[in-house]
Amino acid sequence: MAYVDQLLGRDEQILYIARQHLFVLIANILAELALIALLVAAGVASNWAFNTKDSTPLFGTSLTASNLILLLCVVISVIVMISGFIDYLRWNTEQYIVTDRRVIQVRGILNKQVIDSSLEKINDVELRQSLIGRMMNFGTVEILTASEEGVNTMDRIEGPLDFKKAMLEAKYKHERGYGYLDPQGYQGQAPRPALSSGDIQRTLEELAALRERGILSSDEFEAKKRELLSRI
Repeated sequence: MAYVDQLLGRDEQILYIARQHLFVLIANILAELALIALLVAAGVASNWAFNTKDSTPLFGTSLTASNLILLLCVVISVIVMISGFIDYLRWNTEQYIVTDRRVIQVRGILNKQVIDSSLEKINDVELRQSLIGRMMNFGTVEILTASEEGVNTMDRIEGPLDFKKAMLEAKYKHERGYGYLDPQGYQGQAPRPALSSGDIQRTLEELAALRERGILSSDEFEAKKRELLSRI
């Protein structure tokens, strides 16, 4: 079972999954490759500069100054390669998930950090995209919530417009009590307030449109219709 599946509540469904854009991973790896190339060049240059006939071993060992510098460059290069692999693991495990109840941020390779933003507590959503972000289809989404954290930031995610649309659509459906979630299935929920006939009619029209688009099945439509009529 995936870690994300363990976070889901009863009947909770995933609507959208995003992660940081591949451009972010590639940029990090290219920077690390450039550093490795620089270290290799420095090691070769130092080996050529110090590799003379009168080179003497250091500290009573067989290592000369040129060999020691070259060894240090190799060790640092290996550390940088390991860092690149860790960057990949971090990119692969970091996810931003929209469900029919909340937005979940999952970070961490071994130690996990999970941040939840309930849909009903989302006050506003801010989207920022640079010119390169618009060209490569990535951006930063900030969720302004009524929780203590205040702002939840999803940095340079892929498809930020689609993510924002999915989140706002989930919030819209959640507030109206239809779509993927059946509110009557939860015990201890406060009674739903009565609706006017105008509200009932508008909601039924929206449900009918969703049924025509295939988002709601006929059975789901009829169940929600009966629920709405019972609230008149």
